[in-house]
Amino acid sequence: MTETVPARPFDDMEALAWLRSQPDGRVTASAAELGRRWGWNRMWAGRRLRVWQEAGHIRRNAEAIIVTTSVTPTVTEALSVTVMPAAATVARRSMTPVKLAAFTVALALACVSAVFSIDGLTAIFAGAFWPVITMGAALEAGKLVAAAWLTEYWHSAPFLLRLVLVAMIGVLMSLNAVGVFGFLTRAHLDHMAAVDLALADRTADTEARLAIQGQTVADLDRRIAQIDSAIEESTRLGRPVGAMTIADQKRRDRADIVAARQREAQALAGLQIEKAKIDVQRRRAEADVGPVRYLAELIGTPASDLERPVRLLTLALVAVLDPLAMALLLAAGTHTGRVGSR
Repeated sequence: MTETVPARPFDDMEALAWLRSQPDGRVTASAAELGRRWGWNRMWAGRRLRVWQEAGHIRRNAEAIIVTTSVTPTVTEALSVTVMPAAATVARRSMTPVKLAAFTVALALACVSAVFSIDGLTAIFAGAFWPVITMGAALEAGKLVAAAWLTEYWHSAPFLLRLVLVAMIGVLMSLNAVGVFGFLTRAHLDHMAAVDLALADRTADTEARLAIQGQTVADLDRRIAQIDSAIEESTRLGRPVGAMTIADQKRRDRADIVAARQREAQALAGLQIEKAKIDVQRRRAEADVGPVRYLAELIGTPASDLERPVRLLTLALVAVLDPLAMALLLAAGTHTGRVGSR
């Protein structure tokens, strides 16, 4: 038997058709030899031979394999041996709408996940910005290519190579999850820190000005009260002339103090309005995290502790973003293989 390596691995129909095409439907070869001829590994070839034997398609005698169905190939089967690879290739290359949608969404999710992950890794390794971007892009591309290659050559690839590639894909997905988690948590913390810092600065400034303005108004009220009490005391002691004299002397001072008090009271009212606006902005900022607050209540976390539900939500996004992209990519490849096998 002359061994030739096929351009791509055979499927079950092509392998059975090849067996039927042998003289008298008989071939003497080991599972390893047949696997090399069909583009399979030894273990997969042995498994398929046992399945075919149990199904009654072939009969095995030591290393001799005899096809029990259609021993003499008919014209149709002979044509299928030569035409089927090309037809299968065309079927493999055809893109059904569902397969195209799965492949497109898988690439979109993979790109989004890669961007988030690389951005998060640059925040962790801020001292090597461009090298991290280059490394992250290369690793993400290698992960996708490795997944697509495993989907195409799973049955023919050596077991050790498959094990190594699966392990590497798992490690790369873990690194991607770390980067995405860092990106999302940094975005949340930066937003909350910016809002808290801005509102805290404005609140502290307004409260300080309110305290000073309140003291100024209180001091003016005290001075007005002193003038009024001096006049009342002179009148109470039976000295109306003295009271009138004090009133004439202090009238201008009191009028100036009252005018100043009115100005300061207006400024105080303006500061109180500004503080009320800041409180409204603070309530709006708290409304932005309203869904997180409801989530915290659902999982039994105190409403004041919003970081735990945010972390849980971030972990949920990380758990589905890149894994869903890989699953859709593998599903698109698996679906393609099934189309080719029909």
